[in-house]
Amino acid sequence: MFSLKDQVALVTGSSQGLGLEVVRGFADAGATVIVHGRNAGKAEQTCRQLCAEGLDADWLAFDIADREGRIRAFDAIQARYGRLDILVNNAGMRARNPLAELSETDIHHVVTTNLLAAIEMSRLAADMMRRRQYGRIINITSLQGRLVRSGDFIYPITKQALETMTRAAAVELGHEGILCNAIAPGTFATEFNRELVSKPENIERMQKRNPLRRWGNPEEIVGPALFLASSAASYVNGHTIVLDGGYSVSF
Repeated sequence: MFSLKDQVALVTGSSQGLGLEVVRGFADAGATVIVHGRNAGKAEQTCRQLCAEGLDADWLAFDIADREGRIRAFDAIQARYGRLDILVNNAGMRARNPLAELSETDIHHVVTTNLLAAIEMSRLAADMMRRRQYGRIINITSLQGRLVRSGDFIYPITKQALETMTRAAAVELGHEGILCNAIAPGTFATEFNRELVSKPENIERMQKRNPLRRWGNPEEIVGPALFLASSAASYVNGHTIVLDGGYSVSF
């Protein structure tokens, strides 16, 4: 039920962090995975590492915010595989600043990368998926799209909007056999959060607020992602799994 054998999966931002865990989990489940990153060297290195582990991996390097780059990437997928079964919109960026300290350029960059690029990536993926009347689109949103902290203005807006896009895509594409769902990770101990998770005050806050009293381990995203990508979730559409250890239901 959780096998991804003979399926092709593209996971954006998968040369590190949660994206890397997802791409490895999909490959372990039998998928041909396409590692993505803006840095070609890093994407290729990650691909080689997965192949050395006996997994079926490929790689592409492009900026998801660049229209021509997106088109070239999907043309390459079509030429190599003739199909795309799974898209995980994981790549994103953050500008931890209050509104007063954000330039218009900063705002446009975050919105373009986190939301508009994900919409366009989903459009291109859906164009390929509808040919076979089958597909899975999984958006990686964030707990920060639901809980907002002062001094971090634009990131939560884009992540909440991405959840709305998930529901809109689920309604629009469902009749074509394309399911769209999301995962909203909470606080995970990734490379991106290394500085945050090492601070004593943050550790204390986590132990008080999170019922599990710990940070999430990056590999713990694999189970929910694999579920949504597999036939086990064949009647799940338009939902967001909040992956936070209970942080958001505790006060």
